[in-house]
Order: sequence, then structure tokens, then C-alpha cells
Amino acid sequence: MAASFPSAFRFAVLCLSSGAVLGACSSKAPEEPEFDHGLKKPLVRKLREELAETPCDKAKAQQLGQLLLDSGDTKGLTRVADTFGEKCGPNLVLLQLSYTANARAGEKELALKAATGLVAAQPDNASYHVWRGLSLEALGRTEETAAELQKAFDLQPGQRPILNALVKSYDALGKPCEALAAYQRFVEKAKPSEAKSAEVQEQLQERAAKTSCPAAESATPDASVPPEAAKTP
Repeated sequence: MAASFPSAFRFAVLCLSSGAVLGACSSKAPEEPEFDHGLKKPLVRKLREELAETPCDKAKAQQLGQLLLDSGDTKGLTRVADTFGEKCGPNLVLLQLSYTANARAGEKELALKAATGLVAAQPDNASYHVWRGLSLEALGRTEETAAELQKAFDLQPGQRPILNALVKSYDALGKPCEALAAYQRFVEKAKPSEAKSAEVQEQLQERAAKTSCPAAESATPDASVPPEAAKTP
């Protein structure tokens, strides 16, 4: 012990006498470099200072969120959305910005977190279910993807982009009957011009011919006949 004390003492003196060495001697992890917001830096600092005083100011929080998105500060934007949510409740605009930024940056878990927050806040918004479904798809969670996109489709069965995403997920799962049922429902609910399009009719006929779905076979409609007329004896 006596032999090691002088060495330890010299090391301590060296750490205290050199600013360059002090960082290496410290047990604390180095801080992450501050993000460079460029010309937006003064306004970002101002809004952060104001939000420290009034943390639930929606307008200022959303303005800051947009600035951080525009400057590419995904981590900063995510922190703003999370902090506002914890202190003041969910803010749809901040969650939308957070989802957009994280999806662009390939931050799949964080994008899913934002989309999940949006679905929780507005469960009847089909777009938010689509965003959550796409986030789940990016994570390879195919079963959950189909379930989430089915919720979106149930809310807006006449939307072709939702149909396409849902059918893609069912195809990936090897569920042809569910995919066919989605096409059949789309034909019933979509605008006539879309329901009767050559591509939709081709897909409908091709899928019906390749699958054996008892419940679906009798339900396959003729797009040229309105559903009410088809039910008339």
C-alpha cells in the first residue's frame, strides 16, 4: 500500500493540473456534442428558455418542434415531444413531427412510439393506424402490421392506398382469403370509378380464381352492380 500511494498522488496532481487530462481522468461520460442548428440557433435557444418557464405553451412547443425538424435535429425533437407529453399531455402536432423525423432517420422504435401515441390520442384516425402499421412493418412485426392496417381499413375501406398496404401484409403472411376479402369490401365501399378500374377488377378475379374461400366465393360482387341491387330477389 505504501509503495502505491506516491503513484496515486502524482496521478491525482496530474489530473488537477491539466485541463486536457482532466477529461480523461473524470469518471463521468463525455457529453454529447450540441447539435448545430445553424442560423436557427438563436431562435431555438429562445424558445427553449421560454418553454422552461411555461412548459405547456403549445404554440411555442410546436414552433420549436418544427424548427428542430427543419434543421434535422431528430433527437432534440423527440425530447421536446416526450417532455411535453409527460408534463402537459399528448400534443398531436409534436407527435406527428416526431414520427416524421424518426421515420426519415430510420429510428424505427422511436417512430413506432410516436405513432402509438397518435393512435392512443385519436383511435378513429385511419392515417395514424397506417403510420403505426408501417412502423411495425419496418421492424419486421408482420402479424401486428396486418392487424394495425386492418384497423385502418375498417375505418376507411374505400381508400386504395390502405387497401394496397393491407393486401401486401396479408400476402406476406400467406393469407389469400383475407386479401381477397379486403378487395371485395373495397369494391363495395370505394367510388365507382375506382371500384370498376381494370386493375382492381383484374386483381379481384385473379385472387378469386386462385383461392378457395367458401365465405368469400359467394360474396364476390360484380362491380357494375350496386350492392343494393345485388341483394334484390
